[in-house]
Amino acid sequence: MPTTGMSLTAARPRRAHLATRLSALPLRLFDALLAWQQRAAERRHLAALDDRLLKDMGLSRADVAQELEKPMWRA
Repeated sequence: MPTTGMSLTAARPRRAHLATRLSALPLRLFDALLAWQQRAAERRHLAALDDRLLKDMGLSRADVAQELEKPMWRA
């Protein structure tokens, strides 16, 4: 009997792969939230630096202002 489409044995690994990806989703979301929180904290610290420290790092107030305008999810 000729078969058309995907066999049952070929479909099982795809479902298993999808289940693995879905089970990892909460961890990936949590990791993203932690990264966003860390990025926001780093930007707050950058904003608190004085001009002397910024100059030592090769940054200007304009550079800092540009960084602070970015949303937390953008690196």
